[in-house]
Amino acid sequence: MTLLAVEAISRSFAGHTVLRDISFTVQAGESVGIIGRSGAGKSTLLRCLNALERPDTGRILFEGQDLAHLPEKQLVLLRRKIGVVFQHFNLLSSRTVAANIALPLEIAGMPKAQRQERVAELLHLVGLEEHARKYPALLSGGQKQRVGIARALAANPALLLCDEATSALDPETTTSILDLLNQINKTLGLTLVFITHEMDVVRQLGHRVLVLEQGTIVADGPPADILKPDNALSSVKGAGYVASYS
Repeated sequence: MTLLAVEAISRSFAGHTVLRDISFTVQAGESVGIIGRSGAGKSTLLRCLNALERPDTGRILFEGQDLAHLPEKQLVLLRRKIGVVFQHFNLLSSRTVAANIALPLEIAGMPKAQRQERVAELLHLVGLEEHARKYPALLSGGQKQRVGIARALAANPALLLCDEATSALDPETTTSILDLLNQINKTLGLTLVFITHEMDVVRQLGHRVLVLEQGTIVADGPPADILKPDNALSSVKGAGYVASYS
């Protein structure tokens, strides 16, 4: 089943075209990586998928509804089905781990007892039960990202967007976060779309990889094919990539 369909979207800023006629689909349960050099349009594309940016042309169908043209009131409700994991965690320093995870549920108006039950489930999932009452300043980078992942999962989304979720982490921590994301994808059946500049992340996490170059998709396929050593694509072989995070 197609969960997400991007149809011929383009986006420009101050006369500069950042995305040009982008089209692809994502099936429910897939894990799709997006790679490209700095400035290729990855972050803008991800923001369009969450409707934080609206494309100038084209459609973005999520569960059959067009994010690009949905009224703001309906868009707010639909966004609850899309979780986002950020590169720099974006945790609130004044709230505990448990309170950070609970925030989306508070905003949605979930009763306190249900919130507490859901937060307990998520703390167990990400392995942070013993850190529930700590504040972000006392956590390691990997622990902060686990909180970020738990918060993104709080509202039980259908789609998880990851914006360079491991680029601020050391190799050992990166491996543990990728293992967690793989577990979430496989055991919960959650659909993932992630951007990265690390080829090993794509190999470990992606069922498919899209290559962006100058705002256009120039390749779409299994990582084993797209990232093979003899691939002549300039985006894959050129500067701006990390072959391995180790």
